[in-house]
Amino acid sequence: MKKINEDSFPLKYFLYFLLIAIIIAVSGFIYYQNRKVTIEDELYRHVATIKEMKLTQIEREQNQRKQTIQSYLLLPVVENDLEKLLTGKKNDQVIKSISRWSNDLRSDFDFVSVNIFDKNADLLFSTDSTQSLYNNFLKHELTILLQKENSELSNLYFGDNKSLLQAIITPVKISGKILGYIWTEISFFEYLHPIISYTKQETEDVEYILLKKESDLGFILKDVKEDNQFKIKTIPLNRTDKAELEALLRGKEFFKGAKSKGAEFFASVNNIPSTDWILIAKIDQESVTQSTRNAAMLVSFISVLLIVLTASITYAIWKRSRLHFLTQTVILRKEKDAISERYTSLTKYANDVILSISKNGKILEANQKAFDLYGYSKDELINKDILDLSQDRKKDIEVIFSSINNPDGILFETNHKRKNGTVFPVEISAKLIKQGNEETLLAIIRDNTERKKLELDLILAKDKAEEMDRLKTTFLANMSHELNTPMSGIIGFSELLLSEIENPNQREMAKIIYKSSKRLNETLNSILDLSKLESNNLQFKYNSFDIVSLLQECKFAFIENANKKGIQFSVTSDQPKILVYSDQSIVHKVLCNIIDNSIKYTDKGEVNLHLSESAESALISVSDTGIGIPQESLNQIFEPFRQGSEGLNRKFEGMGLGLSITKKYIEVLGGKLKISSTPGIGTKVTIELPKK
Repeated sequence: MKKINEDSFPLKYFLYFLLIAIIIAVSGFIYYQNRKVTIEDELYRHVATIKEMKLTQIEREQNQRKQTIQSYLLLPVVENDLEKLLTGKKNDQVIKSISRWSNDLRSDFDFVSVNIFDKNADLLFSTDSTQSLYNNFLKHELTILLQKENSELSNLYFGDNKSLLQAIITPVKISGKILGYIWTEISFFEYLHPIISYTKQETEDVEYILLKKESDLGFILKDVKEDNQFKIKTIPLNRTDKAELEALLRGKEFFKGAKSKGAEFFASVNNIPSTDWILIAKIDQESVTQSTRNAAMLVSFISVLLIVLTASITYAIWKRSRLHFLTQTVILRKEKDAISERYTSLTKYANDVILSISKNGKILEANQKAFDLYGYSKDELINKDILDLSQDRKKDIEVIFSSINNPDGILFETNHKRKNGTVFPVEISAKLIKQGNEETLLAIIRDNTERKKLELDLILAKDKAEEMDRLKTTFLANMSHELNTPMSGIIGFSELLLSEIENPNQREMAKIIYKSSKRLNETLNSILDLSKLESNNLQFKYNSFDIVSLLQECKFAFIENANKKGIQFSVTSDQPKILVYSDQSIVHKVLCNIIDNSIKYTDKGEVNLHLSESAESALISVSDTGIGIPQESLNQIFEPFRQGSEGLNRKFEGMGLGLSITKKYIEVLGGKLKISSTPGIGTKVTIELPKK
């Protein structure tokens, strides 16, 4: 190896140093160019975010003021004064009261003025003695602005002192009718000032321009550093400035490299809510460039100073970084392969068809279920038009591709066809997704053949059930009607036999025939009533009657039966007379049935009828000290042909129709029936009937 002399050794390292310095300088320049773009983008996002936040604050401030007016109008004194003023019943006292609270409203909430108009746009009251509104608006323009059903904001307009104002127009509704309007004026700059001031604290270089569309007038909103006071500068626009600023109003939200007075700037543009004014947030490009240039120069300078210190470790750091990068690359590749494998397994064994479709309708990818369901091979199905699978192309092309513009995707049903021509129903869920830099339509298709068959079976079963229910009702009605006539004859002849037969044995048999026929006739009548209720064939006769008198009639009808069993039977009422509006005969039948049950199932103690009332209803309670009803039987006693005790060894006669019919009658009459019971203690039935 050639020996290195002392002179060549420093030169070699100087050359190394010079090479590294050149590399750093070039890298610094490239970094500066890239960083400049990044800073510009970050600055726009920052400015745009602040601007959007301030626009939101403006809108929130507007809504709060609208709510303030609406809440103020709910005050009794305000509502009363407005009603008198707008209906022509005003007097000096009313005017003084209106003047007092309107001035309070103006001062408390920083309104410029408070004005009251009638529906004809005639000014009835104003806190502004000059009544300057008529100087800003013609009568017919006011008439148009005041035709509001709800609280609305006006466009921005100029007051007499050239201040920029906005009005909140709130209809005054009395008894649901609009009688007039409250016109409250807001100084736009009054509530814009703190918003812009706060923004200036965050970004000092941002300048805001308030510009009216199709106008030669705008405002520059900025802080004056000398006295730190918020200033609003009016800017009359010359042709050059107007052309440059109007270029900002052509449907864009961000402009890079726009010019004003020859200087390039960045700008973010938005409409101010409820107005035809524009808020422009702009910053000079030079300030951005200067900051990036200074940053780049500083980085380069520091880098050069640190070359000597970093030269010895640069290679080691690069080697380590390179190794780390390669390691991370291997890890990411393995993770990507694992995710790809899981995705392949998921789609392969999915029970639904999964298709990836291009924007022009070509099938890009498909799982195994797709090949099995449609009968196509992979080569046949891939790149096939999705509409070739459709039975109705014209319908599906509109629905499928509407999902492209729908961020939530679509879900619809249609018919598809297999390769062999068979048609089957499907359900399609489609959504536009992003895969890398491309957008594709992901469609999940489910075979609906079995579901449609089940739906049809359910419809047929429902129709059959409804038909069986109709036939049952018709049969019960016909059967009851046909049996009722001969039963009337049996009852009549058995009564005649009882009156003429003297032989004790024969008389007992005639008595059995009479009682059995009476019970059967009652059962038939109950069945007939039930069938009429279920078929809605009952005709009710509504009238107003005294329910207290009706309860007394029921007491007389059952007092003998109660006395025979040694039961104390009583009727009490909170009022001597309580009127209800209902069908008296039906109510009488219902009460008789409940009282009969109470006496039947009570061996000792008492049966009490109590009547009370509320504002809307009459409340009838029938309580007894009978055998009671088990808790598990309470839910079934209102079902037809069910009793509290069932089976061959039940103690009491009857078919279990009484309570079922009673409950249905009460509900049809618009009332309610409740029952509570404790075995061995007794039962309480409560009926609620409407009074009107």
